[in-house]
Amino acid sequence: MNRETLLSLRSTLKHEHRDWNWWSWFLARHYFGASSENRHWDSVARSLVKDLNLQPGMRLLDIGSGCGELEFCLAQRGLDVVGIDNSELLIADCQKIAANRGIPAQFQQQNMFHFRPTSKFDAVICINTSFGYGTDQQNRELIERIPEWLLPEGRFYLDLIVADNATTYGIWSDDLADGTLIVDNSYDESSQEMASLPHWITPDDMTIYTAEVPERVKLYHIAEIESMLEKAGLKGRELQSGPGKRTRETGANMTRTWIASLAGTTVDENKTN
Repeated sequence: MNRETLLSLRSTLKHEHRDWNWWSWFLARHYFGASSENRHWDSVARSLVKDLNLQPGMRLLDIGSGCGELEFCLAQRGLDVVGIDNSELLIADCQKIAANRGIPAQFQQQNMFHFRPTSKFDAVICINTSFGYGTDQQNRELIERIPEWLLPEGRFYLDLIVADNATTYGIWSDDLADGTLIVDNSYDESSQEMASLPHWITPDDMTIYTAEVPERVKLYHIAEIESMLEKAGLKGRELQSGPGKRTRETGANMTRTWIASLAGTTVDENKTN
């Protein structure tokens, strides 16, 4: 789909706006957490268990838990899982689903930049586009706080889109079970900022819902990420592949992945996958 077609749809269909609290819930339930994604999340969970050498009973924190499907998969493998997200609506939905499925995953509405856990974790993870939503200072300070949240032999798993291979992803669309999702993406190289404006066309093709403002994420170069980890006292290694999705244009990985442990500790490192 091109921009001309999108503008035409916006001008001809009934147009309504929704805030990002609603969009966070909608994308989590109808896209990232759709039943068609079950195999993907199970694969991500299996990769995490292998890469982090996770064992039943270990405590894991997910920063930006989103749809919660990863938490469900990990909790079913015996892990003590806590997911945090800024969306009140999404967290309430995840808590309800966990209760209905009988899965002991915990969900808390928390701003990741203000979060102060009362106990430490065997693993802290932050995957896909969960990192980069704050100011540059907030993003860097978040990395610096990670060691405070880890047990001595704990590890930090970071998966994110990097600025090194970022492009203008343009407009893409997916047919969902209950309508069509269209996302207008753009990347500003000068600010290293990715902006995404989602649209949803209802099944009757009568109404198009749009976010009030684009979602903006600060991207970082590989060297910047590695510098942040080192400054925080974390010794990181980059995996050869991670759980992120691939671009529609080239099939290339959209994300890079690091596993980091506290500098000076001895951690059993698995081979890169």
